[in-house]
Amino acid sequence: MVSLTSSHLPFTLIPLDRALQRNSRKYLRTHRHKLPRTHTHARNCTAMASVYPRTLGGFTLLLLALAATITPGGGQALITPLDSPLLATKYRGFREVMFNFIGQTGNNKNKFLINLKKGKVQKQFGPEEPFFCNTTGMRSETVPTSVDRLRPGDIDIIGAIGDSLTAGNGAMATNILEVLIENKGLSWSIGGQGTWRQFLTLPNILKEYNPKLYGYPTKDGLSTRKASLFNAAEGGAMSQDIPYQARNLVKRMLSDRKVDINNHWKMITLMIGGNDFCAEICYMATPEKILQYHEKNIVSALRTFRDYLPRTFVNLAASPKVDILARFKNKPQECVSMHVIECPCLLATRFRKQRERFVKLIEDWNMLQMDIAAREEFHRKPDFAVVYQPFTMNLTFPETASGDTDFTYMSLDCFHLSQKGYALASNALWNNMLEPVGGKSMNWEREFTLFRCPSAEMPFLRTPGNS
Repeated sequence: MVSLTSSHLPFTLIPLDRALQRNSRKYLRTHRHKLPRTHTHARNCTAMASVYPRTLGGFTLLLLALAATITPGGGQALITPLDSPLLATKYRGFREVMFNFIGQTGNNKNKFLINLKKGKVQKQFGPEEPFFCNTTGMRSETVPTSVDRLRPGDIDIIGAIGDSLTAGNGAMATNILEVLIENKGLSWSIGGQGTWRQFLTLPNILKEYNPKLYGYPTKDGLSTRKASLFNAAEGGAMSQDIPYQARNLVKRMLSDRKVDINNHWKMITLMIGGNDFCAEICYMATPEKILQYHEKNIVSALRTFRDYLPRTFVNLAASPKVDILARFKNKPQECVSMHVIECPCLLATRFRKQRERFVKLIEDWNMLQMDIAAREEFHRKPDFAVVYQPFTMNLTFPETASGDTDFTYMSLDCFHLSQKGYALASNALWNNMLEPVGGKSMNWEREFTLFRCPSAEMPFLRTPGNS
């Protein structure tokens, strides 16, 4: 096998955090109904200037806002003026200022205690309490060459791409501004802060089988920081950002000396769609076109992993059914307001008549992903597999004894998750990974209620080849 390095990649990485493009457009769309139809560009520039502080400078803000308004609404956006190195530098500087101003929350003891008191942190286990599963024999004596013979302890490298849910936003927030902080160490699919006893995450589970697991962040941070390691997720990301994130993650792995790209087994989790459903489909002339765009994006990302990452197991997680936000019971008033801002397509009054149409698109989106994961092209190589994990397809939320939605699983905006909510997601993903293809759970249960374990009879992560 030819040894791969970052110089072998036949593409150039775009130097912009692509979520900038999405976030700018998302704000303008959400507030467009408040602006007169005349002088649209000038009004939009004024709106943007009122949101962002003077850190970026007036002229740059005008360019940013103007560029965000010239993208057509009928299809998938491509490279725009927002992708210029100048704006990338300004935006990254602004993000650093905001991150430092708000401060870290994931490693803050006071934030932890506040959330613990509110019931937003998982059950804490003592050091004497054993792990749920017997880990003996769950790392192969010789490195397997087939993905169908892969045990949990065989995973050496872990990574993830996606949006703010994968970035871990809001896990330890104690005020609405802190939801902006990416608690990457607490992310359900890629965070490695502490152990499963404090914070249940997929890496903290896998560390019980292989203590040398590598690639997970252990603290808050932006995706551009080295401490994020192989969490390449971006807040505000949409489907069209996934091919770029995949290339970015591959380049990170290829350039990291701790990664033996040819011999280490790698696990990558991909979840995307919430922002597409919440802030994109209602502004498209033909919303159904989003499915063909998404197919192109997901296939591109998966091919990147297949072609440049040997020995890789990809979890393609079902996109969250964000229409559940409309079914939350007894929402706090601040959540009602935030939901309209964060998810206008499904919750704003002006799109109510189209809600049923959009909900069907979410269902079609997930069925499309299931079809893509099963395609032969992603199962021809013996050391590569894409496995669809459907634990959010029929998503319901825990309720209190009185029948209200249990908001201890949610962050303060009731859109992102609390640490306990992320623990719930990691538990559900882990269960899916050990369930056979065709027999996987499509909902989740309260954390630690059901915790599946590999057995001597079936010690392998489930793939189409061993199901």
